[in-house]
Amino acid sequence: MFKIAARGFNLKEGTKLGVEKELKRVEKMLPITSTFDVTFNKKVDGYKCDITVKDAGSFMRGEAVSDSIESSIDFAVDDLKRKIRKLKTYLIGKKRKLGIDNIATSLENFQKREPSKENFSYMDIRRNKEIFLQMMNEEEAVVQMEMLGHNFFAYLGEDGSFKIIYKRNKGYGLLTCNR
Repeated sequence: MFKIAARGFNLKEGTKLGVEKELKRVEKMLPITSTFDVTFNKKVDGYKCDITVKDAGSFMRGEAVSDSIESSIDFAVDDLKRKIRKLKTYLIGKKRKLGIDNIATSLENFQKREPSKENFSYMDIRRNKEIFLQMMNEEEAVVQMEMLGHNFFAYLGEDGSFKIIYKRNKGYGLLTCNR
């Protein structure tokens, strides 16, 4: 499924069809349950294309900025393809299937906690996002963080503790929240 949106300008129907055509090539590399969210932003120096792929709680993002909308699409799709190949190589090389099944089985016993409803009106919060924590090890969290292109990633450790892995100048850091 494709969701295509533009911010700051109107997107032509031909461009939408072109995006879908490009993404159909990428879609073959992913499970059929994957969904694509494509967002275009008008920038001073051109257009930004952001493609987010969601599948069973996993995310991958390809993004690019270019002077034309067509080239930003091409660069973002290329970025996404590169990340998919990198992930598949990692998964095949490590033969991670068994470990992922064990984590999925242990998630069945996990109970979701309700977030507290505190008043943050004194702060200038610009965006509020809800995330669903998945149980994984540090290596899998690094892969997810790299696939998203973020500097940090929050997850549940295999021991059930809340963890945040983040990029440092050289290597990664890990924050663990003990109850």
